Amino acid sequence: MKQTRIRKGAAFGMIAVMVSAMLLASMPTVNASEELYGDANGDGKIDMRDVTYVGLIILGKKPANELADANQDGRVNVLDITYIELIILGKVPEPTPTLRIGTTRKIKTTNLMSDYWYGILAMIMSHDTLVRFDPDLNIIPQLAERWESSEDGKVWKFYIAENARWHDGKTVTPEDVKFSYEYYAEKNPKMRWLKDVLDRIDIEDDAVVMYLNKPYGRFLTEAFVIRIVPKHIWENVDDPLKYQGEDATIGGGPFVFEKFDKVAGIVSFKANRDYYKGKPNVDRVEFHIYKTTDTLTMALVKGEVDAYYNYATGFSYPYVPKLLKAEDMRFLTTTHIGIPAALGFNLEKYPLNVREFREAITYGMNYKEINEYIFAGYGATPSAGFVPPSMPNYNPNIRELEYNPEKAKEMLDVLGFKDTDGDGIRETGDGTKLSFTLLGRTDIAEHVRMNELLKRDLEEIGIEIRVKGVDTSTWIAMKDKKEYDLVFFRTTPWGMLMHAGHGSGYFDIRRTGAGVLHNLDNEEFLNICDEILQTTDPDRIKELNYKLQEIYAEQLPAIALCWTDMVYPYRANWEGWVVHMLEGGLANHFSWFSIKPVAS
Repeated sequence: MKQTRIRKGAAFGMIAVMVSAMLLASMPTVNASEELYGDANGDGKIDMRDVTYVGLIILGKKPANELADANQDGRVNVLDITYIELIILGKVPEPTPTLRIGTTRKIKTTNLMSDYWYGILAMIMSHDTLVRFDPDLNIIPQLAERWESSEDGKVWKFYIAENARWHDGKTVTPEDVKFSYEYYAEKNPKMRWLKDVLDRIDIEDDAVVMYLNKPYGRFLTEAFVIRIVPKHIWENVDDPLKYQGEDATIGGGPFVFEKFDKVAGIVSFKANRDYYKGKPNVDRVEFHIYKTTDTLTMALVKGEVDAYYNYATGFSYPYVPKLLKAEDMRFLTTTHIGIPAALGFNLEKYPLNVREFREAITYGMNYKEINEYIFAGYGATPSAGFVPPSMPNYNPNIRELEYNPEKAKEMLDVLGFKDTDGDGIRETGDGTKLSFTLLGRTDIAEHVRMNELLKRDLEEIGIEIRVKGVDTSTWIAMKDKKEYDLVFFRTTPWGMLMHAGHGSGYFDIRRTGAGVLHNLDNEEFLNICDEILQTTDPDRIKELNYKLQEIYAEQLPAIALCWTDMVYPYRANWEGWVVHMLEGGLANHFSWFSIKPVAS
């Protein structure tokens, strides 16, 4: 439990207790099956005994506890007595149980600048952006109440919500927005692209005006991922990636960071009662971090957690059947616009830089088995155009990928890659074995399970595979240094929308970022990306989107291994969930204002 300050006012406190006892003696109680703010004496009910108990705390007769802070203002005083009375009288909403959400995403620090997974959590919980995508992927206002842009897309004016406050009580201002964009551009290596786009930022009354040095039609889309941070905290931090101050967690979002228990693996947030868009429906949320999907699955089955969270992906498919057998489990599904498993090629290494060689590899993989054994049949065989049909402007005219090992062998023979010594592994013309390192992430269960399938399939056509599984940070470092031949990766729904859209941000050699390959240096491709970024004509954009997919099929910088639906499990004790594939599935801004506990 957190430390809670107490303000003693003995006489006033006793009078409040006596009056409360007289007023509430005949009032009903509020049952509390779990720990609830207002249940000061911890007996599982909120009634006049809790009013008395708070009075005794004020008098110093009982020890303080967190649940006595009924209004969650960080203090125990007579205001909590009043608040408990209002709960009993039904004048304020009853406190909700703590919502417990399970995940396997490891968090090392609560610095949203340096810890990727905490940064995602901060976007969902504690830090707002100028705009947001709704569940149907329409851009809607967030911290910016409204905006306008010039016809050429070079000037963007955002009007900031006047009643927005940081969690420390200070006002969120346009200056904070200006600072955030400039700070990310200067200090955050993953957002250096902002320096290439921004010319200058001005403040005009309650608005921030951003001047771009070139038309950028997708600037509003990119604004979705830029968390606004308080200038009064970060302006004195020269190296944000190393900052460990407690105030690093202060944002202006619907939840306030409470604590991170590294030993227990629990990150907790409490509702921001002063949030400018209203208080969330749930009072407190805990994210329970599990080491494996096995333990997370058991926690869901046992009711130790209420729902599942993972950024931009659903529950691991092989574990879904076990949940289907469990009591009181519910499920929501949605079509995935991301790609859960893809295979990328290092186009700087021979013979992977030979387009026909990459095409031969595409015929060597059993896509049907990948779908059935890895994704439990929730998927479909993808096309060579990479982009799934759930994306707008999907090109249906591109060939579907095909498992045809005999054709793969024939193509390799034609290219001159033959097994001359009879050991089962083909060689290049100079006798070098076709032996490749496949770089994968150990934190993605599907990728780990897929290693042996791809190793088996490719070795069947004479290509030796050495699997190298590493953690996320090592994967990013090795990927950026091109220390791989083949690489497993995935695309998130947001990733498919970023840059010029349709997955272009993963391949454009000019891009940087944690999950991108930046491996395609093709003039036609780069020119199409630039044109998309500078046009607002929907018909022309559709033409260019189609062309992008044709280039993917021709150049093969990577291939999708499966297209899937996403599955989200949750317990029956909460209802009203909303699925948002760009955020945390069930854990998202929209769920916080729609869910409610189911009466037992």
